[in-house]
Amino acid sequence: MKDNQNKHILSLLFFTATLLCIFSCTKEKWQGRIYEEDGVTVVENKGSGLWDEKFAQDDITFRENLSIGAEAGEEYQMFDTNPQLAVDADLNIYILDYRNYRVLKFDKKGNFIWKAGRKGQGPGEFQYPSGLSWSPSDEICVLDNYSFLHFINGQGKYQHTVKLEGLYKRVHFLPDGRLLIERSLIGQPRVSAALYSKEGEFLKEFSKDYYYGEKNTAWEHFGSVYSGGGFRCFGRNVYLSLPDRYEIREFDLDGKLLRKIERNIRIKPPEIKASARSITVSVKDRNGPCFICKDNFIINQIRLVKEEDEKDRERIRLLDFFNTKGQFLGSYRLPESMELHTIDSEGNLYFIQNDPFPRIIRSTVDLD
Repeated sequence: MKDNQNKHILSLLFFTATLLCIFSCTKEKWQGRIYEEDGVTVVENKGSGLWDEKFAQDDITFRENLSIGAEAGEEYQMFDTNPQLAVDADLNIYILDYRNYRVLKFDKKGNFIWKAGRKGQGPGEFQYPSGLSWSPSDEICVLDNYSFLHFINGQGKYQHTVKLEGLYKRVHFLPDGRLLIERSLIGQPRVSAALYSKEGEFLKEFSKDYYYGEKNTAWEHFGSVYSGGGFRCFGRNVYLSLPDRYEIREFDLDGKLLRKIERNIRIKPPEIKASARSITVSVKDRNGPCFICKDNFIINQIRLVKEEDEKDRERIRLLDFFNTKGQFLGSYRLPESMELHTIDSEGNLYFIQNDPFPRIIRSTVDLD
């Protein structure tokens, strides 16, 4: 046991020394500035990162250690596209296969445990499930029909439902049990969130709403549509990637803005066309979401669309790495069909891959 601990400490020291060497050798390459603005730290990144492009693409390695999902086989291994994902403290994996109206649980080795839910409006049934979260009290929460929170325990048994007033997009549990809920609002594109109790009681606005785009009276009968960006909670901080420009905002758990991390890449805002009867939203570029891994890297996922015309498009999906100071390190290009969905407490990264069939891929990241 002691030998294993010593090996772990030596490995950690070696990894830390490697990072220090990389940072010290390339420190002078960073282009940008860090300054204070109204009590908020602003990290302005310009140009290329501290890592050179070859290091970022050739020496960052993702090593797959688990795959869940199959093109054919057991029914619980076959999902529809874009499943949602949550991981608990014991690394059990929960999958919301929302188009099949069910939640599935797998242990950390990928063994199937149970499934819950079906289409309907009764207890334990779903109408339009769209989000999945794991709570500190070891329950799974499913956001259904934009306004209902269905709670399921660790054994797959339905517990209760909380009805919220209004329309909502995502639910995040804070370490103290409160809920951070992203709201869908009308009238103008915006990012908005509020704090609620687990019982669904409104507590306070989380922060000032972030507006973008133009007001449109035709929106009066429509909620806003998901268009990139969004919040993520890690430890004692909350991170927001803005939907219309490259900026990551860091808050404390009560919504106080602590830091802004910027990078000089143009993010094309969503194109929104509204009429009296319909809304059309075209999202090309997408900034976020942002993640924190156990080695304290900040990882921001972006999707850029380069196009000469409608028939000639190239979709580029990148993971941008930042150090703890918010300085840009470098980008790693992902396969187009892969998307980073979450990171667990041990630093495993969970990707969703839809092509050639939907599956969840768990990987570690190595810096060679």
